[in-house]
Amino acid sequence: MQKEIIIIGDIELGGGTLTDDFISDKTLARLIRMLAQRKHPVDLVLNGDTFDFLKCPYISGNTRSYPRHITKEISLAKLGLIYAAHELVFQALKQFVKKKENRLHFIIGNHDHDLFFPAVQQKIREYLSRKKNISFRLQYQYKEVYAEHGQQYDFLNKIKPKQPFHLYGGKQILNIPWLSFGLISNFMVLKEEHPFLERINPLPAVFSHHQAIVKKLSWRSIKYFLLSILYFPIRHYYDPTYNFPKEMLREVYRRIKKVHWEIDTIVEKFKWKRRRLIRKKQVLVLGHIHERYVEEKDGRVIIHPSTWRDEYLLDDKTKLLRPNPKRYVRVAIADDDSLRWELVEVPPRAGTFRFDDVVKDEVGFIRKAAVQERFKVRF
Repeated sequence: MQKEIIIIGDIELGGGTLTDDFISDKTLARLIRMLAQRKHPVDLVLNGDTFDFLKCPYISGNTRSYPRHITKEISLAKLGLIYAAHELVFQALKQFVKKKENRLHFIIGNHDHDLFFPAVQQKIREYLSRKKNISFRLQYQYKEVYAEHGQQYDFLNKIKPKQPFHLYGGKQILNIPWLSFGLISNFMVLKEEHPFLERINPLPAVFSHHQAIVKKLSWRSIKYFLLSILYFPIRHYYDPTYNFPKEMLREVYRRIKKVHWEIDTIVEKFKWKRRRLIRKKQVLVLGHIHERYVEEKDGRVIIHPSTWRDEYLLDDKTKLLRPNPKRYVRVAIADDDSLRWELVEVPPRAGTFRFDDVVKDEVGFIRKAAVQERFKVRF
């Protein structure tokens, strides 16, 4: 075999707090260690949102916060929390890159924009004790295989890769999307109050059974929207993190009116914007959308493998929560350049919960899910 390519997206390693939704350390580490033992070269592509810097708090002394002005020092502090919470995964990655023929590619997503900081990249290389076979990029390509996270086809989460930073107050800070600024400065309080609910899909079913969260979300959305267009631009005129893109006005209003906060599909926009690229590739893998999607046509395939977060599907009739399986894409490239692909499913360890029980004790059920995955919580 010439090469094996493994593509895993939306892992979202967090800081080990209530807002950290990744608990499958043992399962993921076991997979990575298995890849490290392959006799042939392996490209491991972590396809965006590998780290959940967005929902990871910044802890300084006894103070926990979610700063808007994200400097490299803040990002490094968050990375330290992530490493401490998920050292098992980092150790497995360290074992993987120890083999020189292997390549580890971190694709930058909207939750780990902090990877644009050279200091953050350097720290990850230090954690893994390697330099040469680790890369940080926006896309991955090898012959007829292509992967990218997909946030560039999502209007509200699109980043500016040519302008990843602002200069403010004499310091370099992250230039993240407006929606991300809204998340860290307005909605993380709600996430801490209801840490389990964000793990449940589909959102319309969740909202139909939990009107209280609809009211909280709607009120916070309306308030932040009005402040963003009427108050913040005046009060924080020189602060680039409060700049509201006028082109978003109609879209944000539509979502607030319909209480629609799910990420819309990105495949059609991807196919239109990348139509020339698609004609040259056989396997194209996207992340960002936490749903399984496979589209085969004309000898090529577009795949969403889904997420490795701890997520559940709500049965609208029985109100049972069933854990979603984890998936990754495996591509085997033969010596003659022919390839075979498969979407590999990893069964969940977590059991079935009742929605009504979870609502009554969200923190308790986060602990139960962690125990089932044999993950030690840090809160």
